[in-house]
Amino acid sequence: MTSITKNILYLVFVQGLIYLAPLVTLPYLTRVLSVPDFAALGFAQAVIQYFILITDYGFGITATRLIAINSGNKYSVSGVVANTLAVKLILSAAGGLACLLLIAVFADVQQHAVLFLACFIGVLGNALFPTWLFQGLERMRALALITAASRLLPLPLVFVLVKTTDDLVMAAVLQNIPGVVAAAMSFYYARQTKILVRASISVSSIWGMLKEGWPVFLSNISTSFYTTINIILLKLFAGADQVAYFAATDKIRVAAQGFIQPIAAALFPRIAALHQESDKRNESRSLIRRGSYLLLGVQLAGGLVLFCFADVIAFRYLGASFAPAAMYLKALAFLPLVIGFATIISQWRFLAVGESRILSKIYLVAGPLHALYACYLTYRYQSTGLIISLYLTEMLITVAMIIAARKKGIVLW
Repeated sequence: MTSITKNILYLVFVQGLIYLAPLVTLPYLTRVLSVPDFAALGFAQAVIQYFILITDYGFGITATRLIAINSGNKYSVSGVVANTLAVKLILSAAGGLACLLLIAVFADVQQHAVLFLACFIGVLGNALFPTWLFQGLERMRALALITAASRLLPLPLVFVLVKTTDDLVMAAVLQNIPGVVAAAMSFYYARQTKILVRASISVSSIWGMLKEGWPVFLSNISTSFYTTINIILLKLFAGADQVAYFAATDKIRVAAQGFIQPIAAALFPRIAALHQESDKRNESRSLIRRGSYLLLGVQLAGGLVLFCFADVIAFRYLGASFAPAAMYLKALAFLPLVIGFATIISQWRFLAVGESRILSKIYLVAGPLHALYACYLTYRYQSTGLIISLYLTEMLITVAMIIAARKKGIVLW
C-alpha cells in the first residue's frame, strides 16, 4: 500500500470520526431535547462557527503548505507552528471579546448566554489543535489516533449527563470539548517524539503568517455566507421547527460530505510538492484525475443513499417528531457532489499552485451575492428557497473557477 493510499485512509478515518461521532448522539439528543431547544443549540453553533472561521484564518491550507514544503527542516517547521499558534490564540481572544459583545447587545443571544459560552469551547479547541502540522508532515496515523481518542472519549458522557432539556448547556459542552482534548494530546505527542524544537515568535513572522493566510481567510469568510449563515437565516425568517429540521439533516449531509476533505487533504501536500518540480507536473495531473474519480464517485453513491432512504432515516433515526425533516434530507442529498467538483478545482489546482488570490476574488463576489438572494428566497419560500440558493451558489462558483482556470492556462484534469 502506497503512502498516499495510507494517508487517504487515515484521513478518511479522521474525517469520519469528526462527522460521524456527533451522529451517534444525534438521535439521542433529538429525543431528549425539545425541538425549540435543539433549534437553540443549532443556532448557537452556527454563530460560534464564525469565530471558528476567524480563528482558523485559512491556516488549514497555508500552514499545511508551508510545513509540507519545509518538512525536512525541523527549525523551519517549528517556526511555522509557533507563529501559527500565536496568531490563532490572538484571534481566539478577540473572538471571545466579540462573543461577550453579542451577548450584551442581542436579546436572542442574551437569552442563551451560557449556551453560547459553552459552545465557545469549540473555538479554543480549533485554535490549539494543530491538524495542519500532522497533515503537512504527513503523519496521518498519529492524527487519526489522536482524533479517535478525543472524539470517542466524550461520547458516553452525553448519555450519562444529558437527560432532559435542562441539560442543554452540558450537551453543548460535550459537543465542543473534543478539540481541547485533541490539542492536549497533540502537545504531548510533539514533546514525546521531539518533532519540534524551540522557536521564536516575532511580530514580523506573525504579520507574514497573516498576509499568507489572508486570501484563504477571505475565501472562508465569503464561503460562510452560503454555509454557516443558513441556520441564521432560517432563525430570522422561519420558525424554530424549520431551524431544528434543517440543523439535524444538515449534520447528516455534512457527514456525507465529510469524505471530500480527507481525500482532498491527503493528496494536497503531494500535489503541491510535485508542482514545485516542473518535470513532475504530469504526474501531478495524473494524481488529480485519479483522486477526482474517487472523490466524486464516493459523493455520488452517498447522495443516492441519502435520497432513497431519506424517509426511513428521518423517522427511524431522528425520531417521529423529526419525520418532516425527510424533505430536507432529500433536497440536500446531492449538494456534496456539487461541492466535490468545486473542491477539486479550488484545492488541487488553484491552491496547490499558489493561485489563492483568484479563489479569494471568486468567493468575495459569491459569498455576499449568495447572502443577498438567499435572504430574499428564504424570506419568500423559507427552507425551500434557502436550499435552492445553496445549489445555485455552488454551481455558479464552480463555473466561475472553470472560466478563471482557462484564462490563467491552468489545466484542470
